[in-house]
Amino acid sequence: MERAATSSGAAAVREPPGRDLYLDLVRFVAIIAVVLLHWLSVMPSVRDGMVVDTNVVDVDVRLWPLTWFGEVMALFFFVGGAVNAWSLERQLRCGGSAWQYVLHRYGRLLRPTFAFLGVWLGIDLLARLVGQQAISPLAHVSTGNTIPFGPLWFIGVYLVVIALSPWTLAAHRRWSWKVPAVMIAAVAAGEIAAFQSGSPAFLALNVVLVWSVPHQLGYFYADGSLAGLGITGRLLMALVGLVAIAALTSSPWYPRSLVTLPWKVSIIGAPMLTQVASAFWMVGLALLMQPVGERVLRGAGARRLVDAGTPWAMSVFLWHMTAYLLAACALAALGATFVFGIRTDPLWWWTRPVLIVCSAVSLCAILAVQRSLRGARRRAHRPAVPA
Repeated sequence: MERAATSSGAAAVREPPGRDLYLDLVRFVAIIAVVLLHWLSVMPSVRDGMVVDTNVVDVDVRLWPLTWFGEVMALFFFVGGAVNAWSLERQLRCGGSAWQYVLHRYGRLLRPTFAFLGVWLGIDLLARLVGQQAISPLAHVSTGNTIPFGPLWFIGVYLVVIALSPWTLAAHRRWSWKVPAVMIAAVAAGEIAAFQSGSPAFLALNVVLVWSVPHQLGYFYADGSLAGLGITGRLLMALVGLVAIAALTSSPWYPRSLVTLPWKVSIIGAPMLTQVASAFWMVGLALLMQPVGERVLRGAGARRLVDAGTPWAMSVFLWHMTAYLLAACALAALGATFVFGIRTDPLWWWTRPVLIVCSAVSLCAILAVQRSLRGARRRAHRPAVPA
């Protein structure tokens, strides 16, 4: 793993002269979409003293069309694929190794993740030390649900994808489109075996393979291959993905909703071919919107907004469901009976904006605390100015 192999089988990865602002915009929009859709669709309830959650699409199945436009996780892997390709190439050009690249990427992911887990564990431990087990937070939340640890599944899968990226990038250079084709074939083979046996064990590799497909598409963005598609090619990519979603979910084996995962590997829902099709649909759509996005970014206001939001993307992603939980608990303590419960009556819909606004306030407060801590840390490490 010292150096990724090179080959003329695919275009060489060309790093842009500066940041790729459009990819920053895609990630920015995807983060906002994930946060708002989670706050809108996750229905908390209390069962045996534990906060559990249900997606509104599982309660009202008529809402499934929303998932075809709202399942944006593939975009994070797509952006990550392009950025990781550039990062690895830069590391190797500077005389570093693939291991150094992996450790650097791990550091960027794990520092905020450990901080997130540390706060939760610290509060729980403090509650237990002072004899207040009744308010111990970990005793009242389920780790298999979206509230509040749902974002961690992405971190775990992405760590594996990063570790494999020196090899997957080398394979991209050598075999180009054959690599995602083989990945998709392996996903299909696993699903056929699972359907025939009735066992989710055959879907274990799907957890990595399915999300490796959009990550692999990011390599094609990094080497300029997708830029050569033109409007027609980008539209075709999006339509192929959309038609594939429609075809798969019209069969008896796949649910219409893209967020309803019928199989689980451990506590993680196993993604399937529908998520692969969604990746092509979402990436194609993002590429179609690129000329519009680049025009928007020419405006100083839009660029400042993306520049300001990009450093906080990871914090927002990790903490947004904690903010949601805090807002829900605060409202419930004030007597808001609409917060906890599984129903989709008019009251539930009309009160969604209240919970979303309160969650946003809670998240802003969490980010403000983090900003203060970052500022204090920078001041502590600033060299003293001689008198």
